[in-house]
Amino acid sequence: MNTSTQTTPASSAPSRVTVLTRALDAVDRAHARAATVLHDVRNELLTRSAHAIDRVEQLTTTACERARVGIERADVVSADVVNRAQGVVGQAIEKARTSRSEQAHVVS
Repeated sequence: MNTSTQTTPASSAPSRVTVLTRALDAVDRAHARAATVLHDVRNELLTRSAHAIDRVEQLTTTACERARVGIERADVVSADVVNRAQGVVGQAIEKARTSRSEQAHVVS
């Protein structure tokens, strides 16, 4: 056996594996860093979107609550107006009935 032929391929093979291994390791680290950055961006977008939706929900809830309060106030006012109108009409009808049932006053 020739030892020089065995040492040359053996000595060059580990150096190729080392370079290839280092290259694969570098690619793996870069891939992991890129994935981390992408996940960070995705999480930030998710957080901002959720915050925006919460804010819109809060604003619309506040607007709906104000609308309900306004409708309730309008209902109270309109009920009061209807009750007062009913009272006025009822009094007018009662006066008309009373004046009709009384004898006409004759001036002497």
